[in-house]
Amino acid sequence: MNATPDARRAGGRRGVLHWIARLTLVAVALSVLALPFYAGWQYYVFRRDVTPQGAPAPTHLDRALQASWHSGAEKLPEAAPPVVLTYHDISPTNPSQYVVTPQRFDEQLAALEAAGYRTLTTDEFVDYLRGGPAPPRSVYITFDDGTNGLWVYGDRILAKHHMHAASYLITGKVDHNRPYYLSWAEISRMAASGRWDFQDHTHDLHQRGQVDADGTQASALSNRLWLPAKQRVENVEEYQARLDGDIAQSLTDFADHGLPRPQLFAYPFSEMSERINLPIPGPSLQGVLERTFVATLTDLTHRPLPAGRRAAAARQVQRLEVFQDTTADQLLTQVRQWTLVPPVADAPLQEPASWVRTDGSNAKDIGVLTGAGPYPGTSGYAAADYLPMASVDWTDYTVTATVSDLADGGNNVNLTTRNDSADPITVGLSRSTVTLLRGSGDKREQISAKPLVAAATHQIDVTVSGNLVKVLVDGRTELSTTTTATGGNATGGISLSVRNGSDKTPWPRFTALKVAQVPPGAATSAASTLSVAKAVLLDPGASWATAPGVPSSMHVGGDGLAPTGLALSDYAAFEQERTAGWTRYTVRGTVRRLNTPGVSAALWARVGSPGAVSVEVSRRGVKVLSGSADNRRLVASRALADADHHDVEITVGSETTWITVDGTVNFAVPAKGDAGGTGGVAFSAYRDVTRNAWPTVRNLKVYEAAVK
Repeated sequence: MNATPDARRAGGRRGVLHWIARLTLVAVALSVLALPFYAGWQYYVFRRDVTPQGAPAPTHLDRALQASWHSGAEKLPEAAPPVVLTYHDISPTNPSQYVVTPQRFDEQLAALEAAGYRTLTTDEFVDYLRGGPAPPRSVYITFDDGTNGLWVYGDRILAKHHMHAASYLITGKVDHNRPYYLSWAEISRMAASGRWDFQDHTHDLHQRGQVDADGTQASALSNRLWLPAKQRVENVEEYQARLDGDIAQSLTDFADHGLPRPQLFAYPFSEMSERINLPIPGPSLQGVLERTFVATLTDLTHRPLPAGRRAAAARQVQRLEVFQDTTADQLLTQVRQWTLVPPVADAPLQEPASWVRTDGSNAKDIGVLTGAGPYPGTSGYAAADYLPMASVDWTDYTVTATVSDLADGGNNVNLTTRNDSADPITVGLSRSTVTLLRGSGDKREQISAKPLVAAATHQIDVTVSGNLVKVLVDGRTELSTTTTATGGNATGGISLSVRNGSDKTPWPRFTALKVAQVPPGAATSAASTLSVAKAVLLDPGASWATAPGVPSSMHVGGDGLAPTGLALSDYAAFEQERTAGWTRYTVRGTVRRLNTPGVSAALWARVGSPGAVSVEVSRRGVKVLSGSADNRRLVASRALADADHHDVEITVGSETTWITVDGTVNFAVPAKGDAGGTGGVAFSAYRDVTRNAWPTVRNLKVYEAAVK
């Protein structure tokens, strides 16, 4: 009996379903069998691309040494330009002087932590270079080359100390010569941790190449290479194309692996201007890099360029290199020497350790400048710079010096201001003449000269203010000149030199020296003024600036002022040039959104003067600091009732600055010495991590006050 059509269709469906079921079971079985092999392969790839990390060992540091680190740092400004550190690799076994051990790196970070230093991200460092105020005492830690030791050892040590570092990658080496260089998988994990960011160290030009027919080897980045097939060096166009192509490829590598575009570039071998065979005039390597990067970093410069306004103007930053034998104590000593300080020194001639001889003698003392000897023979020359790394941003200061034993016959002294700037100004002094010179070394040119009443002893007063240098000798004879450089290119400290041209005359000597800060523009005409009575701080048309000529990104509106952006610190000064003469006023406001202990904000008065006062409040405390935005010292601190907002009031008088917080906590800061001066108001804000909301200030007002 034949099956009905319906029965045949049902049987067909059962047959199809049967084969589908069998195929499904086979697929499941194959998946089950393949799963261990797949997992094994994935584990192999993971282990190939991600090296196991080493756990940091416990750090045992002498308590007395830690106490000395803390006390030594207390002498530095609470806020100052960061010191940039250069590391290369971390390894417990590599004997290279450029590789530190995990234990030493751990000790160095512990020392920085004990001394109150924080670490900056590249974004924060770039914000500073672009004109933001100096952050709280800090370092910017950089690692060149992108070596595997950063992941294996450095990452866990950074996490231990809650610190941050930047790795400068040779992108063409990533994933190659493993495990010496990092892998992209390790870099991805480092970036995700928040402890690292990544910047540029070329794609494949961190190498030396032949630069002439004789086989001379030099930086492939900084030189035109020899082309054997053509028996010549690259022409300018070929060099430019090779350089542009390498930079473009490195940027592509960053983008292809999900990393933010790099903002800074570190020179391979620190050879940024070797110029063995670059034509002069010709392409400037620094100029080419500035088209892509905010600034470049190097360990070797022709003049001091630690992070600061001078370095920002040059768009080139000098780093402090850390070696395998650099102890934690030595590192802190060097960091202190590199920390920029204000131009204040009561008796620098009594600080021999603060001077560096620049006459090629390699001497460690300055007795030759002060009359104590020893001397380089009966005639000759000696010179030294004062705080050469810490004074590069000096401006608005006076130098008072007394010189003795000047004699006829060729002995004389020089006092240089704006030292190592783009336009240093030198005062040359002999028994009967004062000369003003511009430039440095053999390139000095005389600007002017005047005769003096001949004497063995003269006093010099030099005022550096704005673009003006004024010289007064013995209170009678005056010379002046304006500098050709501006901004950070015009800043710099002081240098002294003595010369004796005859064995029949004594060596001249400096018997007294003092440096003091003066208000900005002290020797220039005053800017237009804005009276306190007419000032409206929250006027939307008013100028708020992070630095002179750099508008602030803070939002001004309604009854408040609020920071914006992704940085961890922000600052804005109100009409600073027009309020430089303000005194006898009260500024008040309510600092709000102090949501976590890591968030704080400050209201400022006397802004623009050496004795600017800032009142910084957090949820549970208040700090009163004195000094400019780049250099502040703690005056007082007090606990506050835990709250997410605090009312701050500052009253500026001619003799005292009065401060009240929440109507009950009071301070009085005498307006004497460094704590004095006139000036306007500002607001600054800080947060420990970007996920925390910015604090703001509300009800910000200023009005005249009837105080002495």
